[in-house]
Amino acid sequence: MTGKIDHLLFEDESMIRDYQAIQKTWFLRGKQRIIQTTGKHRGVKLLATVDYVTGRIVWQEDEHYTAETFLIF
Repeated sequence: MTGKIDHLLFEDESMIRDYQAIQKTWFLRGKQRIIQTTGKHRGVKLLATVDYVTGRIVWQEDEHYTAETFLIF
């Protein structure tokens, strides 16, 4: 072992939603609109790693993830 770093990897997780969460909005008094939504909270979870030197990206898509799936990845 030389003490040098052979590979430097950056890893993170993310969630992409296919719906918009409406938090605040405004309407003229008496003109409130009904905003249609699907009522479904679908989305995709991504785990990804980037190799700092090569720029290679390795990723995994899943319906859900936990700390254990993150560590296994």
